[in-house]
Amino acid sequence: MDLNNLLGALISNDAASTIAKNLNLNSNQVSSVITAALPSLLGAMQHNASSQAGAASLADALGYHAGNADNIVNNLKAADLVDGKKILSHIFGGNLSSVLSGISKSTGVNISSVGSILASIAPSLLALLGKGQQSSGTNAAGLESMLGMVLGGLSSGGNSNTGGLGSILGGLGSILGK
Repeated sequence: MDLNNLLGALISNDAASTIAKNLNLNSNQVSSVITAALPSLLGAMQHNASSQAGAASLADALGYHAGNADNIVNNLKAADLVDGKKILSHIFGGNLSSVLSGISKSTGVNISSVGSILASIAPSLLALLGKGQQSSGTNAAGLESMLGMVLGGLSSGGNSNTGGLGSILGGLGSILGK
């Protein structure tokens, strides 16, 4: 199963429209934030998976959410923003405010809305990655590599479902401080 195709569900027009409706935002703004944020989210998870404890924790989270990957739009309609905010805190740690600020500056969407959009997609992102992990048989030790392949596929514009994510990856290093 191609994880880049799976992640296309998060940047689809249906997903953006659903989140926009839930948060009373413009769907173009939502799409912009999601497109800008996915590399940051994946990069931070890859960084977290570089340690044994981080990889084990991420594997647990992916396994917990994997069963919810079948209908992302329905998941987004009922997004648990409290859970999403907890997930973002785990992913970004003390860098969350900086990441939200960077995405806000790059997209022109206010920081509060950026936080709500990311909290909306975080559980679904873990579900999609968990499904991909299970499908590929990747264990905790292989998560860093798996996430690197996903980021590589996004940066190369690997398929049409990613909506040109490769073109916005230039800002990933500045957002993550690398």
